[in-house]
Amino acid sequence: MQKLLEIVLVPFVSLMLNIFFRKIEMTGSENVPAGSPVIYTPNHMNSLVDGLIARTQLPREPRPLASITLWDVTALRPLLAAVGAIPVYRQQDSLDPRYAENNRDMFAACHEALAQKACIVVFPEGESHAGSELQKLKTGVARIALGAEQQHGPLGVRIVPVGLNFDAKQKFRSRVLISIGKPINPIEGLVAVDAESRDAVGEVMSRVEEGIKSVTLNYPSWEEAKLIQRAAVLYDARKKTEHGDDSLADEFSIQKALADAYLRTKVSNPRRIARIIEAVNAYDRLLRVLSVQHEHVVAEHPRLLEAIYSFRKFSLFVIRLPLALLGIFLNALPFLLTRLLSRLRIRPDRLSTTKLFGGLVLYPLCWTLQAQLLGNEVFSPVWLWLLAPLSGIASLLFRERHAQLLEELRTYLKLSTHSDMKKELAQRLENLRIEVAELLAFDAQQGGSSQV
Repeated sequence: MQKLLEIVLVPFVSLMLNIFFRKIEMTGSENVPAGSPVIYTPNHMNSLVDGLIARTQLPREPRPLASITLWDVTALRPLLAAVGAIPVYRQQDSLDPRYAENNRDMFAACHEALAQKACIVVFPEGESHAGSELQKLKTGVARIALGAEQQHGPLGVRIVPVGLNFDAKQKFRSRVLISIGKPINPIEGLVAVDAESRDAVGEVMSRVEEGIKSVTLNYPSWEEAKLIQRAAVLYDARKKTEHGDDSLADEFSIQKALADAYLRTKVSNPRRIARIIEAVNAYDRLLRVLSVQHEHVVAEHPRLLEAIYSFRKFSLFVIRLPLALLGIFLNALPFLLTRLLSRLRIRPDRLSTTKLFGGLVLYPLCWTLQAQLLGNEVFSPVWLWLLAPLSGIASLLFRERHAQLLEELRTYLKLSTHSDMKKELAQRLENLRIEVAELLAFDAQQGGSSQV
């Protein structure tokens, strides 16, 4: 039964994630050992979505550890069975009279999986959170790794840090970068392999923390995160790919370098940081005055005009438009209901999960209702039901491929009639890039590693 659920549900979940996120990008997959038991250790900022991404996207089909409380949600049980989830009994569950026995069973299940050279996913932060930086790590991952080696070794267990980096985790059609770090040998350098030794566990956890921080973005506050991310976007002069989308890995490397440089410099040289803040604000103020967006200002306008006026592009636009309009009509109700659901008082780290699972219920329900109401002899309810998701996907693709081109054209025409403003924008952007480049160079001279 578990295998059947896996065959049916895992590809379905993967499809839903690829619809919810516009792009799922991965780097560092070569760091995953092919023949060794592996413990993935991702950061945890996006609730159930994190576990689903880990199971469907990480190499070697890992089994995630999940809180036992999730098994209390009846609708989630088939999904938990499909992904081979191992129940976790956390410290807050310790009042349960069977806590000690259940906790031993959890460790035993992990040890057995690793002894069979399987992969598991452990979230060392313990719980999902909405913080701007990595939370204090629990020691379970070290005790699992050392316990497996102690009882079944030598196994060659490797702990592989994973960074789940979202550009806008709460938004539909945002992007996610999965950064896989260098594998960690948990027993390397230890005097004794002992899962009960505080020194051994502490040594392993310090290396795990360093590994996760190397593949994640950590900020002192969300206000500073917003500033650093904005400065990195404006500094990045890389051109878009032929698909009209920047590489998220490239963006991450710049944001990581700038964040590290910012943290090392804001105390020692606050004036340099203040100049960057002012440069970002000055550029954005002028964008607001002109009612334009940065990505449209720096777009390749000759390419844009060629695309808009080429017969082929125009023909595709005309062909796709009716299907896109139909998709908007058939999916407007579930879209609005899902949007209303996400506006309830929900923790920020659970918004994506709410939208994803809410959509999985509301969209098919609305499609069924519409099919019954609109179905007739010409268009049967079955055909209408199938047409709703297909046209919905078409409307998404239409918007992403054509709306940006039209917005770029509007910006191009506006700036063409305000040449002085265009020059001022270019000057302010260049001032910002100079300030950021000088910060990165200064940090490198001080012994940092923020060169990009």
